[in-house]
Amino acid sequence: MNKMKNKISNIKFTNDEHISEDSFLWRYIDISKLLSFLINKSFFFTRLDKFEDKKEGITSNHLFYKKLKSETENYSVFDNIRNTISLHVGGKEMNRIDEEIKQIQKSNFANCWFIADEYSESVAMWNLYSSPNSVAIKIKYSEFKKNILKNGFNGYGSDLDIVCSQIKYVNFLNPNHNEIELIESVFLKDSSFNHENEFRLVLKKDFKEIPIEYNAGIHRKESEKLHQINEPFGYNLILNEFEKYNFEIVFHPKSQDWIKNDIKKILKIANVSIKSSNSLLEL
Repeated sequence: MNKMKNKISNIKFTNDEHISEDSFLWRYIDISKLLSFLINKSFFFTRLDKFEDKKEGITSNHLFYKKLKSETENYSVFDNIRNTISLHVGGKEMNRIDEEIKQIQKSNFANCWFIADEYSESVAMWNLYSSPNSVAIKIKYSEFKKNILKNGFNGYGSDLDIVCSQIKYVNFLNPNHNEIELIESVFLKDSSFNHENEFRLVLKKDFKEIPIEYNAGIHRKESEKLHQINEPFGYNLILNEFEKYNFEIVFHPKSQDWIKNDIKKILKIANVSIKSSNSLLEL
């Protein structure tokens, strides 16, 4: 990773008119991510192709052509030959779409949150993204937005852009194209993910394909490590004026007392003033 350089202030929030003033952002994390957050006072932005959802960044246009391809391959006129050969159409178009999605995924990096009310914990999110020694970080949305816009990040260049928006969930098998064509694709996800109720910050970079250079005299794994430096899978951006953010920590519902006490000690060692509380779902 390069050393931190410039303040990033090219930050904007979009499509948030409907978000209530009382809404909170929640981030469910394990202990290692909590330590990174407290020690570095930063957010980590992960490259979209590293997420579980392989359709990250897919556009309305891509969805249209994928649906057209599926419908064409399933026309009844092909029923007789479908039993004897594997039928594929639109290969050139699908290759173009795959390449475009790859470029979108490799040039966008996301930091993801769950958006809900102040006391609306999610059992699904606890189960998916944490364990009994984990926590959730929460902060009021309006305060978060105010601080981000005012103070920005320390990062890898002042020319970087960060866009913040709630995710729009769409039935990818039957999308309403008029409804989604104006929404940037990095803020679209299939409705099967709507339990995440996601709000994300997206760091944007120009796409540049950097091939891995292998040398017969160098172990391939070492070459791949070097390539990762040139094409990182994420960026750690430091929050300016970290102490002005009113972050709170909520312990996992199954967290034991000794874990809670250790986390409170970590907060003191990290010299951060963050309130902690038990889960309302405590078991």
